[in-house]
Amino acid sequence: MKDSPRQRGFTLLEVLIALAIVAMSVGALLGTITSSASNIIYLKEKTLAEWVALNRLAEVRIDQQMPAKGKRSGNTVMAGMRWEWQEEVIELPIKGMFRVEVRAHATGETVDDTRAVEKPAAQTLSPSTSSGSSKDSIAWTTSAVGVVGSARSDVREAVAAPFEGPPQNQQTGGPAGAPGAPAPPKVGAPSS
Repeated sequence: MKDSPRQRGFTLLEVLIALAIVAMSVGALLGTITSSASNIIYLKEKTLAEWVALNRLAEVRIDQQMPAKGKRSGNTVMAGMRWEWQEEVIELPIKGMFRVEVRAHATGETVDDTRAVEKPAAQTLSPSTSSGSSKDSIAWTTSAVGVVGSARSDVREAVAAPFEGPPQNQQTGGPAGAPGAPAPPKVGAPSS
């Protein structure tokens, strides 16, 4: 049985249709990859902005002074980028309680944070701005809200053992277990 010339290969129309299908598939695949990469970048920026806002909120909470009512803004460096933050402090109906909302976003400025730090690690404050400023129109990446109260402890001493140096009870003299007594021998150590 002889093959007819029509059955030996693909026609030009079949090849063009196959190429069109492949081109659309590759286009859809590239669109998916691009979308995934954009989402990863967005999530990274949102996470870092959240950390900046939470760091500022923690600074307000551990500060020895109660926060002043109103808005303040400032900036900090994290992950090689400069971040701008804005905090708003509102007094709550309960006396001595304040609501603190901190918003943050990246400024787009990259910073070399591998060099030695020349100033304190605390975030810097800018002068207070009025509520009708241009800062209100910024698309903030994230926002963190917390409450600060006036019931604060006056204890400013370390509450844990120091990380360096010998333990406090390894001095010589006195009966065992008393302050200044020698430490008991280690298990398995040769006795003299």
